[in-house]
Amino acid sequence: MLKAMRKQEGFTLIELMIVVAIIGILAAIAIPNFIQYQMRSRTSEAKTNLSAIKTANFAFQAEQRCFLSSVAAPVAVPQNGSLVAWPGGLGGVAAPTPGGAVWCFTNAGAPSVAIGTYGDIGMVPAGAVRYQYMLAASAAVTPLVGGIPTPAKGQCGAASPGALAAGPGNAPTLGFIAQALGDLDGDAAFGDFRVSDLGNVVNCLTNESIF
Repeated sequence: MLKAMRKQEGFTLIELMIVVAIIGILAAIAIPNFIQYQMRSRTSEAKTNLSAIKTANFAFQAEQRCFLSSVAAPVAVPQNGSLVAWPGGLGGVAAPTPGGAVWCFTNAGAPSVAIGTYGDIGMVPAGAVRYQYMLAASAAVTPLVGGIPTPAKGQCGAASPGALAAGPGNAPTLGFIAQALGDLDGDAAFGDFRVSDLGNVVNCLTNESIF
């Protein structure tokens, strides 16, 4: 009986400490990579929605002969990467007044209003969002800087990241810039993505072109 008990084997304290150390090293490598991957996947929302806003505003312009500005939505920038419901009042498409003014020109061809909602251009996000979106139309075509559309790499503006100024209230409008502001990591430094009628989505915080 005594011999049988002596033959029983187990892990020594040193072996257990080595295993714990290995697990700790693997965790130290894996956790930051996972967090970085999670952040990248969340920023895809901004890129996708800005591309959708650009496409929708072009479709609106093809029909109404001007680009539309819209109010910021949601009202405040979501904090700590939290999901915020899309404002319900911005989802409906407001039809032009029958026999009266359309969005950009009256029946007589005179300028009309060029400010509406995202629903007016047919762009409503699917579900809650982690970014605040702004759309500012301009009376002039978006300028080229050194032959490059703005916003572009290195051309997001000295105040970036910061909110776009509101677009003009009257049409015709010949250009636009859309913006997504978010605080995914809760450090009070907003991520700033932008797209224009001439350019692609740009990450203004790092001045790197996305696609």
